Amino acid sequence: MNVMVLNCGSSSLKYKIVRMPEECVLVAGEAERVGIKTKEDPAIHHTVLGSTVTLPLARGDHAAAFRRIMEIIAGDSANDPEIACSLFAHRYVHPGTLFTKTTRINAHTLKQLRQTLPLAPLHNPISFSLVELCAKEYPAIPQVAVFDTSFHATIPKEHSLYALPRVFSRKFGIHKIGFHGLSHEYVMHASCGFLKREVRTQRIISCHLGTGGSSICAISNGRSVNNSMGFTPLEGLVMNTRSGDVDVGMVFYLMFKENCSADDIETILNRKSGIVGVYAASSDMRDVIASSVSDPRARLAFSLYVNRVKKYIGYYSLLLEKPDVLIFTDSIGTGLSLVREEVCKNLQMFGIRIDAEKNHGYRSGMADISHSKAETRTLVIPTDEEIVIARQAYKEHSYGHNN
Repeated sequence: MNVMVLNCGSSSLKYKIVRMPEECVLVAGEAERVGIKTKEDPAIHHTVLGSTVTLPLARGDHAAAFRRIMEIIAGDSANDPEIACSLFAHRYVHPGTLFTKTTRINAHTLKQLRQTLPLAPLHNPISFSLVELCAKEYPAIPQVAVFDTSFHATIPKEHSLYALPRVFSRKFGIHKIGFHGLSHEYVMHASCGFLKREVRTQRIISCHLGTGGSSICAISNGRSVNNSMGFTPLEGLVMNTRSGDVDVGMVFYLMFKENCSADDIETILNRKSGIVGVYAASSDMRDVIASSVSDPRARLAFSLYVNRVKKYIGYYSLLLEKPDVLIFTDSIGTGLSLVREEVCKNLQMFGIRIDAEKNHGYRSGMADISHSKAETRTLVIPTDEEIVIARQAYKEHSYGHNN
């Protein structure tokens, strides 16, 4: 069976066709700079059977990017029919309290997923639109939803409960849910395999730093014990268009001073803040770094971003009583050595120290960039959410057919 994984970020669309159960990747790629303001044009990096090309992509939304991707894959499968997709597997960011495990999509679950759209405004509507699009344009191909929150079900109440009247937790399930669980779980296992250590013995801080969303996870003995995101993906780090942590009193002040509605505030915090709010010219960290020499706004945006990452690493280092492993993953975490360099400065008190030559010399794959005298191992690991999604989707689809 060929599982086509669709992994929507707020400004990207990653995809893979994986032959299961062999876990053989036939097609892989990513549409980047989708639906956002950037200096560079959108593009699709497409790999089929080991050969990679970069293809132009017209500016547009995720649906347009998906259609273009399917056109490219149709050309591939015309040359090799074994590439054709037989199951769609969607990464779905925020199921609320409706779903706790991988689920087959049918008319009933589609109605339930529609209820979750407000919970992650930058992700759920995009993923939901692709589910609907797949059902409309490829009705013969079944679909499965895999959720980003399951890994964080182990976060203890002292870290997940908000200091609000308990009625809201009981009535609406409001608590820290946490996100990027698929990525954090993948790099946890990958790091322990790389270091030849047992997962259950390790204290890990995983930094998923992406072009859209970013989060940091504290992991102890193979279990998530805290995540920088909260009930929604808005909490935590400074992100490309999201504010991350803010004083909630500021929200009331803005509503009063600017006569803002709740929808206005949601738009400001989710779509007009973070890097783009401070820098204005772009939401892309690559643009920020390129402009930071001459533009003080770019330097300020970079500093705010780095300082928030350092804040959570410090907090989680204390929570874990010093980490055994620090991991950088996703596009910013693996792609920008300057971010890693600045984040790791002055963290020796937590055992974190990196080797400058190893850091700036990193190009691909898993690598240890730790200084030879560091107590904590600092690793760069490309995430593979898609293979985790493929495994879970294949398991659910096979289970559904056998029972």
